[in-house]
Amino acid sequence: MTVPFDQKALHVDLGTGDFQVEDIAPDSGIIGPVDFGWREYRKHDGEVFTFGEGKLASSAIPGSRRLVFCAHSDQWEGFYISSMGGAAHTFQHVGVNYVSLTGAAAEPSVLFLNNDGETPSVRIEPLADHAELWKGYEKDGETLIGIYAIQQALLDRYGEEYDPRRVRIFCVGPAAEHTVEGVIGSNTIKKGAMLPVVDWAGRGGLGSRLFQKHNIVAVMFGGNWVDPHAPKTKELNHYFEEHFGDKMVKVDMAMTRKYHFDPKLNTGGTFGSNYTNLKDKIMTFNYRSTKRTKSERLRQHKIFIVDHYLKQFNEETIKPKNFDHCGEPCSVACKKLNGKYKKDYEPYHALGPQCGVFDQRAAEILNDHADAMGFDAIQIGGMLAWIMECVATNLMDPTVFGFPPKEELRFAHFTDDPEEFDIVRDSMKNARYAMAVIDAILYDDRAALFSEGLRVAAEQLGGACFDRAVYLANGEKGCMVPNQYWVPGMGSPMPIMGKYYVYYGSDFMPPHDLGRKNVERMVHELINDNCGQCRFHRGWSESLLPVIMNDRFGLNVDFKAHHFELARQIHEYQGDRGVPWQTRRMAEMLEGYLTYVAKPPTSTEEQANWPQIDPSDPVASAQAFWRAIKEGVDRTFRLGEDAIPRALTPKQQRERYAAGE
Repeated sequence: MTVPFDQKALHVDLGTGDFQVEDIAPDSGIIGPVDFGWREYRKHDGEVFTFGEGKLASSAIPGSRRLVFCAHSDQWEGFYISSMGGAAHTFQHVGVNYVSLTGAAAEPSVLFLNNDGETPSVRIEPLADHAELWKGYEKDGETLIGIYAIQQALLDRYGEEYDPRRVRIFCVGPAAEHTVEGVIGSNTIKKGAMLPVVDWAGRGGLGSRLFQKHNIVAVMFGGNWVDPHAPKTKELNHYFEEHFGDKMVKVDMAMTRKYHFDPKLNTGGTFGSNYTNLKDKIMTFNYRSTKRTKSERLRQHKIFIVDHYLKQFNEETIKPKNFDHCGEPCSVACKKLNGKYKKDYEPYHALGPQCGVFDQRAAEILNDHADAMGFDAIQIGGMLAWIMECVATNLMDPTVFGFPPKEELRFAHFTDDPEEFDIVRDSMKNARYAMAVIDAILYDDRAALFSEGLRVAAEQLGGACFDRAVYLANGEKGCMVPNQYWVPGMGSPMPIMGKYYVYYGSDFMPPHDLGRKNVERMVHELINDNCGQCRFHRGWSESLLPVIMNDRFGLNVDFKAHHFELARQIHEYQGDRGVPWQTRRMAEMLEGYLTYVAKPPTSTEEQANWPQIDPSDPVASAQAFWRAIKEGVDRTFRLGEDAIPRALTPKQQRERYAAGE
């Protein structure tokens, strides 16, 4: 059944409180929240903050209810996209598809969005005690801090204004006020109570942008508007049956088994699946493992991870099936819990083994503290691991910056020996040290250098400290700790990094080919983001969402061409702001990847494409590799969308699905 392609945008002037609703024309070229955010970004020369949903947020399609944020990232120094799982399940009831914020509230404030069933309403109220709330808020005998305290306090104060079934809050923590790396966090609310499941618009520091540029601490939203055209499962099954030969729920569960439960691995979620498969590709102790032999890394993975860190997770989370979803009714239930602690690979790795933490109890308190303070776990994990190595190896005097003394730290060097490193005791020691460093960065003036980010701190400290830092550089100060996979794709010169707009398979590709593949992945990932779709469902969504969107709304959009052009415009706008890998540790990681991870060349032709690392100047060799990737990226954008392949045909999809691929 074809339904109208109606889209509405709510434009709010935070300085005056004025707002208006825009009816977006069907032929506007806007088909989703990234299109809208990109239009507003260019219109306001970056001085705007947007968020919104995909047009299928009211449907029964699993994973279709991500809330997508677009804004200038002061951390990355460019346009950025970040998304939050499940939040559009509630946002749809505001009765608009998108929100655009301009100007700034006079003081730190809360933005309230509601709908009586007919008309959206907007109100801005100061939150004078936000800093006190961050420090602590009592609820049922428990002291909540940071983002958890803000949400609970607002729910207690204003919850009666909303239908308890249709209310949610996203907010920022102290990191948004004191650094450029603050995230936006939001807990699921059910029957008026805040649940432990929390999701994030995590990468890019958009929480800092929301607070520092617009003076918004939180947005409370919900309402009683209901989409009269919301499709049910029975209206959607035929798309899946045509393309995969099976019903929607069965296709989705089959293609997301990694995130739910993989019987072949006897574990699930990103934590269980990735840690089971990592083996010798493990990165620990601020990436120092990448310089160790394969046998040493395998031994560490077996003793420290499989026999302890992963074993705890499987026994405490997988066996009792402590699973939940992100706030939308999705059968995948990718959130893996132990009590109030949600376990995902990348945060529990950056704030885990990278920081010398291999025990769940230690990792839980460290991750929870970083989350509560509103930090991106990957970004702050990279910073902490680097600081801890510099302190442990006597390259940095911790007392100068208000950090604890070296004696409180167990981070001297890489080890695979449990006799040398007590996995439980020393992990807790490192976790508590890392928490103290977080507090110093936020509240101790002596540590002000580190509040400007890893790159700024590394460049100012220089020397051996600089050599050990791992980050991607963009613009004058822009910095991103790479996602936690030991592959060159995660360090690529793409316009938006820190997300999965790259190819991150571990197989080797010549850098020019990697550049082309990165563009291909950016285009297909943009399709998901622009539809508000969770990428965990990408096995079917990248090819099938365009079919559903076009058919359901009577559109005639070439999704590949549309999103290639969107990617090209973002690439062109960002310009040549990317900076080649700067540090020796980054060069060591590439050298280690070529030596240990990538499959060695088997032919003369492959050998000719195999990069050579000059031992006398490994950084220059790594930078040459980076520039070659960039040439591949630039060339692909110049050639146009025909340079990348189209999605699989229905026949190909059915064949792959039937084969279990």
